[in-house]
Amino acid sequence: MGNNKSKVKRTLSNSSKKHHQNSQYLLSKESESRNLDKEKELTYYLSNHNDEDIDRQHFNHFFRKHIFQNNFSVPIEEGLIQGGCKVLDIGCGPGSWLLDLASKYENSYFFGIDIKPVYPNEIKPKNLEFCEADMFNGLPFPDNEFDFVHQEVMSFIIKADQWNYVISELIRVTKPGGFIEIVEYISPENSGPVLTNVYKTHFDLCLQRGVDMSLIPNLDKIIESHQNISQVHRDERSFIIGPNGGKAGLVIQDIIITFNTSDLATDDISSKKGISKEEYKNMILRDFKNELKITKPKLKVCRFWAQKNA
Repeated sequence: MGNNKSKVKRTLSNSSKKHHQNSQYLLSKESESRNLDKEKELTYYLSNHNDEDIDRQHFNHFFRKHIFQNNFSVPIEEGLIQGGCKVLDIGCGPGSWLLDLASKYENSYFFGIDIKPVYPNEIKPKNLEFCEADMFNGLPFPDNEFDFVHQEVMSFIIKADQWNYVISELIRVTKPGGFIEIVEYISPENSGPVLTNVYKTHFDLCLQRGVDMSLIPNLDKIIESHQNISQVHRDERSFIIGPNGGKAGLVIQDIIITFNTSDLATDDISSKKGISKEEYKNMILRDFKNELKITKPKLKVCRFWAQKNA
C-alpha cells in the first residue's frame, strides 16, 4: 500500500510539475507574443535597421538643420567650442545629430542612447559614445551629469501619461545651469483632404496606444510645470510641404511619403481605413502628390528649450 501511495504521490507531483511547466511556457509564449505585437506596432515609428529608414532619419536631421540654420537653439555654442561640455541625445536613432556635432566640437563629449542599436559602433568620432537603453526605464546616468540634454521627434512614441516622467528624467540628468531641448513637428495647417485624412488616421492610431498628439503644441507648458525650470522658450519655424514650398518643401514631401509608405505603415493605416494596401499606396504616391501641387499645407517644427535653475 505504502509503495502504491508513493507512486500515486510521485505521479501527482510529476503531473502537477508538468502542468506548472506547461502553464509557465504558455504564459511565456503569450508574453512573448504581446511583446512582438508591441514591437511591430511601434516599428515604423522608430529608427530601424533597413537602409531606407536610416536614410530618412539622416535626411530629417539635415532638413531641420537647414530650416533652423543650426543644430540647436540653446545658447551653448561657446561652451562647446571651449570644450569640456557633455551632451546627451535621447532616442538618437542612427546618430545623425550627434555625428554632426561631435565632428564640429572636437573638445566636447557626446553621448547617445536608443532602444534600438542602429547607431554606428565602429566608425565614429572619438568624443562620441552610444549605448542601448530604454528611456522609460530611467536614463542610465547620475543626477546633474550633462550640460545639454536633447531629444527629437518622439511624439509618436511617448504616451500622454509618460511625458512628465520623460521630462523629469531630462531635467534630472542635466547640470544646474545646463539646458534641455525637445524638438517636435506640429500637425500641418491648411491641408488638403488627403493629407488631413492621413494625419487623422495617425492621430487615431496613436490614441489607441495612449499617445496624444494634441499635447505637442503645449509642451512648453508641460515642461514649465516641472521643478527647477523657470522659463521655457519656443523656437518655431514653418514651411510649405510640397513643390509650392521650393526645395525644402520637396524634401519634406519625400520624407513624409517614405515614412507613410513603409510596409508596416501601409499595413496599419490601410487596415485602419478599411482599404487595400494598393489603394492606400495609390492614395499616397498619386493623390497626395497631386494634391500638393495645388495646395500649400504649412507644417511647423518647434524647439522647446529651457535652462535648469542653478
